[in-house]
Amino acid sequence: MQLRFLHHKSNEFIWKMQLQPDGGAVLSHWFSPLPAAAAVRKVSVTSKGRTVGRVVVFVSPNRTVARLLTKGPHGGDQLLGLAVGRRIVGTEETQRIESGLLLPNGNPSDIRVDGQDYRAVARDLGSTSRIKLIVLETGSSIDSTANTARWRVMGLSFALILALLAMAYTMSPSIARTRVSREERERSERVLAHVGDGVFLVDRDGVIRLWNPAAEAITGLRSDALCNQAAAETIPGWTEIAARVPVASRPGDADDASSAETVPLDIGGREVWLSIVGVTLGDGIVYAFRDVTRERRLEELRSQFVATISHELRTPLASLHGAALTLLDRESDLSGQTRRDLLDMISVQSKRLADLVEEILLTGQLDSGSLRVVTEPFDAEELVWSAAAAARLRADDDTTIDVSIPAVLPKVAGDPGRTRQVLTNLVDNAIKYSPEGGRIELAVGADGGYTRFTVRDEGLGIPLGEQKRIFEKFYRLDPDHRRGIGGSGLGLYICRELVRSMNGRIWVESDPGKGAAFTFELPIAERVTVSA
Repeated sequence: MQLRFLHHKSNEFIWKMQLQPDGGAVLSHWFSPLPAAAAVRKVSVTSKGRTVGRVVVFVSPNRTVARLLTKGPHGGDQLLGLAVGRRIVGTEETQRIESGLLLPNGNPSDIRVDGQDYRAVARDLGSTSRIKLIVLETGSSIDSTANTARWRVMGLSFALILALLAMAYTMSPSIARTRVSREERERSERVLAHVGDGVFLVDRDGVIRLWNPAAEAITGLRSDALCNQAAAETIPGWTEIAARVPVASRPGDADDASSAETVPLDIGGREVWLSIVGVTLGDGIVYAFRDVTRERRLEELRSQFVATISHELRTPLASLHGAALTLLDRESDLSGQTRRDLLDMISVQSKRLADLVEEILLTGQLDSGSLRVVTEPFDAEELVWSAAAAARLRADDDTTIDVSIPAVLPKVAGDPGRTRQVLTNLVDNAIKYSPEGGRIELAVGADGGYTRFTVRDEGLGIPLGEQKRIFEKFYRLDPDHRRGIGGSGLGLYICRELVRSMNGRIWVESDPGKGAAFTFELPIAERVTVSA
């Protein structure tokens, strides 16, 4: 090649490379100027350190390139061609790129060629060539593909939605039943937590499975200490109670099995009476109970009251009947003194009956709220002296009644008649419960905004455990009359209610065998001041 350059005047040999369909190439001399769209490769030839010429090889767009420009190898609307600057060159025509840029490094870009939109990817053919290999696809084809993909996605979405709707339709009854069941269960749990009756469940093995809050409040036994434990081990006396409790096959049975049974329950030394009934379930027995301790106590007190009233009525009635018969049958044989004694007995026993009836009627008025109580200022000193004088007439010779009153005493706001009744009842109780006599003191004094009345005796006293109960209706310290002390059991109840109706309060302090001191206080009507 160096010799050819030395013997020829031209310093450049140009060769044309023609691509063959089978993938080969044929070289031939080229004596014309290089085509504008040729892909050129130049190689310099040197001899003894200097350049003697160049060998130029080019590839020109021929029929194969034209075919590539009109029909890409991928088929459809894809095109493969050559781009020189802003032109796409073919064998028959050259098309101009109207808008858009061919991005380097094979990045896709949008271009417009002869009024047609394309998506193009270009790659440089060598580092020194201005020619790029370019692949184009029409925008309509891309839009069609995108629309097809979009519709395919929408179709799949609709199919998925229809599948979900079908699944929801199929499962909706089950979901609805589950939701209703859950709501009913939650509602039942709320009702069970707020119902006033105690409810608990004992399974077939005798283990407690449920213990509601009302059962805790009534018995004082906590749910966490009882649940999943054997009832016979955790509920005191449960074995005997379970044998007595009726169990119905269903709620509301009209037979005797559905009637509740009242049973005692001893919890830590505290007696609680329960009205309880059971109903069978598939997995055990549900028991429902309520606290009837107060009702039981009132029933016992009523029974004692009936017995007490019967005894209290029997004695004066027998005395009245005997005295009347004696006067009728033997009036002519009786002396004047005997007749006077019999008439005095009739008077005393009649008064006793009248007082008993008055206590019963007064109790009814207090319970119904129909008792009329007035509030007016009255002199406490005068009331105490008169009550002491009347008490001395009823007391025997072994009993002394003293009065303790300060020099200055304010007026009292209350009902003087009801206050006298309270004071008289307390003095009579002091006499009654001092069978061996002794000293009884009536004291009065002012303390703060109240006037205090106190009746103190040296009699039998009151046990500590009974001091809160003696003011209850029908309660008596000697219900069996073992000490021979009579009474209806209404006196102290009447005293308490009368004092309360006058905005006061009453209490007792006592040591058994050392007497008792009953005190009640009423508001002061006005204060008395003494100037020096």
